[in-house]
Amino acid sequence: MDLVRDDLAALYPQFGLRIAHAGLVLTPPTDAELLDLAAIVAEPGGVLGPDEAHYVTWPAGDDDAARNFLERSWRLRTAPGDTWFVAFAVQEGGRVVGHATLARGDGPDAVWTTSWIARAEQGRGLGRRVRLMLLDLAFDHLGATRAVTSAAEDNAASLRVSQRCGYRETHRAPHADGTPEVHLALTPGAWRRRRLDDVVVEGVEPFRAAISRPSR
Repeated sequence: MDLVRDDLAALYPQFGLRIAHAGLVLTPPTDAELLDLAAIVAEPGGVLGPDEAHYVTWPAGDDDAARNFLERSWRLRTAPGDTWFVAFAVQEGGRVVGHATLARGDGPDAVWTTSWIARAEQGRGLGRRVRLMLLDLAFDHLGATRAVTSAAEDNAASLRVSQRCGYRETHRAPHADGTPEVHLALTPGAWRRRRLDDVVVEGVEPFRAAISRPSR
């Protein structure tokens, strides 16, 4: 029993969510897990290579990067309502190896996904599995009819993961910080042709009830 997580879930139902597949587990991070994630972000080259940059990962690799990651993560911890955002720690064998998010997109039945895997753990197919696990929750349990994502134009690895999951490019536009981005979308039908077998999703009912209530 995880008393900290259970206590959090009583107030914030997203903390009761758990997605598992073949040793890979996604759960909203406690503060201890956020510190593990911040350590990855703070490491030079911990997420992206030395010549790559993107606002999501703060890849400068220093204490400011970790602080920015923690502050953003704490700021986005809000009680879910008609607008919602859930962050997940990606764990393998009890180790935190990445980060993912699922949020309501434009319209009640659309979702937005993001994810990153520690650079030392890349190249093993974890990014694709994480994305497909998120989509299992979104399409099979939350009734989403469209999933969207984006990546910097030069982030070939992220774009490759999206394409392998069935996403297709919709348009290109700069992010608010000026980073040129590729925007992509996915339908449930395209996801089902690539879905993972034996994904286990827990804690959906309390969360679904929370996001069906208007935000206060």
